[in-house]
Amino acid sequence: MNHRTLLRTSFTAAIAALLIAPSAFAQTPPPAPGAPTTPPPAPVPAAAPKMTPHEGVVKIGGALKQTRGRVTDVDKGDNGCYITFRDDKKNELIEVGKFELCAQKPPLKGKQVEMEYNMETIQAGDCYGDPKCKKTETIPVIVSVKIVE
Repeated sequence: MNHRTLLRTSFTAAIAALLIAPSAFAQTPPPAPGAPTTPPPAPVPAAAPKMTPHEGVVKIGGALKQTRGRVTDVDKGDNGCYITFRDDKKNELIEVGKFELCAQKPPLKGKQVEMEYNMETIQAGDCYGDPKCKKTETIPVIVSVKIVE
Protein backbone atom coordinates (compact mmCIF):
# COMPACT_ATOMS: atom_id res chain seq x y z
CA MET A 1 0.00 0.00 0.00
CA ASN A 2 1.57 3.30 -1.03
CA HIS A 3 1.64 6.51 0.97
CA ARG A 4 -1.30 8.17 -0.86
CA THR A 5 -3.57 5.13 -0.50
CA LEU A 6 -2.76 4.89 3.22
CA LEU A 7 -3.44 8.62 3.70
CA ARG A 8 -6.74 8.39 1.75
CA THR A 9 -7.84 5.34 3.80
CA SER A 10 -7.04 7.09 7.10
CA PHE A 11 -8.87 10.26 6.00
CA THR A 12 -11.92 8.23 4.89
CA ALA A 13 -11.99 6.37 8.22
CA ALA A 14 -11.80 9.65 10.17
CA ILE A 15 -14.68 11.18 8.16
CA ALA A 16 -16.75 8.02 8.64
CA ALA A 17 -16.13 8.14 12.40
CA LEU A 18 -17.36 11.76 12.51
CA LEU A 19 -20.47 10.88 10.56
CA ILE A 20 -21.25 7.81 12.65
CA ALA A 21 -20.54 9.24 16.10
CA PRO A 22 -20.36 13.05 16.01
CA SER A 23 -21.20 13.25 19.72
CA ALA A 24 -17.91 11.51 20.52
CA PHE A 25 -16.05 14.58 19.21
CA ALA A 26 -18.35 17.27 20.56
CA GLN A 27 -16.90 19.65 23.10
CA THR A 28 -18.87 20.88 26.07
CA PRO A 29 -18.69 24.57 26.90
CA PRO A 30 -16.95 25.53 30.15
CA PRO A 31 -19.25 25.93 33.16
CA ALA A 32 -20.54 29.39 33.96
CA PRO A 33 -18.83 31.15 36.88
CA GLY A 34 -20.33 29.94 40.16
CA ALA A 35 -22.10 26.96 38.53
CA PRO A 36 -21.84 23.60 40.30
CA THR A 37 -19.01 21.44 39.00
CA THR A 38 -20.72 18.08 39.31
CA PRO A 39 -20.40 15.93 36.22
CA PRO A 40 -23.54 15.24 34.18
CA PRO A 41 -25.26 11.94 34.82
CA ALA A 42 -23.88 8.99 32.86
CA PRO A 43 -26.02 7.93 29.93
CA VAL A 44 -28.17 4.89 30.62
CA PRO A 45 -27.35 2.08 28.19
CA ALA A 46 -30.26 0.76 26.19
CA ALA A 47 -31.47 -2.51 27.64
CA ALA A 48 -31.32 -5.54 25.40
CA PRO A 49 -34.75 -6.80 24.46
CA LYS A 50 -35.85 -9.42 26.94
CA MET A 51 -36.80 -12.70 25.37
CA THR A 52 -39.76 -14.49 26.85
CA PRO A 53 -40.28 -18.25 26.93
CA HIS A 54 -43.18 -17.76 24.53
CA GLU A 55 -40.72 -16.72 21.82
CA GLY A 56 -39.03 -20.09 22.24
CA VAL A 57 -35.62 -18.76 23.29
CA VAL A 58 -34.21 -17.28 26.49
CA LYS A 59 -30.75 -15.91 27.25
CA ILE A 60 -29.22 -17.28 30.43
CA GLY A 61 -25.61 -17.31 31.53
CA GLY A 62 -24.52 -15.84 28.23
CA ALA A 63 -26.11 -18.67 26.24
CA LEU A 64 -29.31 -18.79 24.22
CA LYS A 65 -31.47 -21.72 25.27
CA GLN A 66 -34.53 -23.14 23.57
CA THR A 67 -37.56 -23.12 25.85
CA ARG A 68 -40.01 -25.04 23.66
CA GLY A 69 -39.81 -28.38 21.95
CA ARG A 70 -41.04 -31.96 21.64
CA VAL A 71 -39.29 -34.33 24.06
CA THR A 72 -37.81 -37.37 22.31
CA ASP A 73 -35.93 -38.88 25.26
CA VAL A 74 -35.41 -38.49 28.99
CA ASP A 75 -32.37 -40.13 30.57
CA LYS A 76 -30.96 -40.02 34.10
CA GLY A 77 -27.26 -39.13 34.00
CA ASP A 78 -24.44 -38.60 36.49
CA ASN A 79 -25.17 -34.93 37.17
CA GLY A 80 -28.80 -34.49 36.15
CA CYS A 81 -31.69 -35.55 33.96
CA TYR A 82 -30.75 -35.31 30.29
CA ILE A 83 -33.72 -34.12 28.24
CA THR A 84 -33.50 -34.62 24.48
CA PHE A 85 -35.96 -32.59 22.41
CA ARG A 86 -36.56 -31.16 18.96
CA ASP A 87 -37.18 -27.44 18.56
CA ASP A 88 -39.54 -25.80 16.03
CA LYS A 89 -36.80 -25.98 13.37
CA LYS A 90 -36.39 -29.76 13.94
CA ASN A 91 -32.96 -29.33 15.59
CA GLU A 92 -32.25 -32.02 18.16
CA LEU A 93 -30.97 -30.60 21.45
CA ILE A 94 -29.90 -32.20 24.72
CA GLU A 95 -30.09 -30.17 27.93
CA VAL A 96 -29.36 -30.97 31.58
CA GLY A 97 -32.32 -30.74 33.94
CA LYS A 98 -33.00 -31.36 37.62
CA PHE A 99 -32.98 -35.06 38.56
CA GLU A 100 -36.67 -35.04 39.49
CA LEU A 101 -37.66 -34.22 35.90
CA CYS A 102 -36.74 -37.78 34.87
CA ALA A 103 -39.55 -39.10 37.07
CA GLN A 104 -42.11 -36.37 36.29
CA LYS A 105 -45.67 -37.62 35.84
CA PRO A 106 -47.10 -37.75 33.28
CA PRO A 107 -43.91 -38.78 31.44
CA LEU A 108 -42.40 -36.08 29.22
CA LYS A 109 -41.39 -38.30 26.30
CA GLY A 110 -43.39 -37.49 23.16
CA LYS A 111 -44.91 -34.31 24.67
CA GLN A 112 -44.65 -30.73 23.46
CA VAL A 113 -43.19 -28.83 26.42
CA GLU A 114 -42.14 -25.43 27.67
CA MET A 115 -38.98 -25.38 29.82
CA GLU A 116 -37.67 -22.94 32.39
CA TYR A 117 -33.94 -22.58 33.10
CA ASN A 118 -31.89 -21.31 36.04
CA MET A 119 -28.14 -21.07 36.52
CA GLU A 120 -27.26 -23.94 38.85
CA THR A 121 -24.02 -25.31 40.29
CA ILE A 122 -23.73 -29.04 39.65
CA GLN A 123 -21.00 -31.65 39.86
CA ALA A 124 -18.62 -31.23 36.92
CA GLY A 125 -19.09 -33.57 33.98
CA ASP A 126 -15.48 -34.77 34.19
CA CYS A 127 -16.24 -36.25 37.63
CA TYR A 128 -18.31 -38.96 35.89
CA GLY A 129 -20.59 -39.24 38.93
CA ASP A 130 -17.78 -40.01 41.41
CA PRO A 131 -19.15 -38.89 44.82
CA LYS A 132 -15.60 -38.14 46.02
CA CYS A 133 -15.04 -35.63 43.22
CA LYS A 134 -15.59 -32.06 44.42
CA LYS A 135 -15.32 -30.26 41.06
CA THR A 136 -18.36 -28.22 40.12
CA GLU A 137 -19.58 -26.13 37.21
CA THR A 138 -22.30 -23.51 36.98
CA ILE A 139 -24.47 -23.99 33.91
CA PRO A 140 -28.03 -23.32 32.71
CA VAL A 141 -30.19 -26.18 34.02
CA ILE A 142 -33.83 -26.96 33.23
CA VAL A 143 -35.66 -26.51 36.55
CA SER A 144 -39.23 -27.02 35.42
CA VAL A 145 -41.06 -28.46 32.42
CA LYS A 146 -44.67 -27.76 31.56
CA ILE A 147 -46.54 -29.89 29.06
CA VAL A 148 -48.31 -27.55 26.62
CA GLU A 149 -50.38 -30.01 24.56
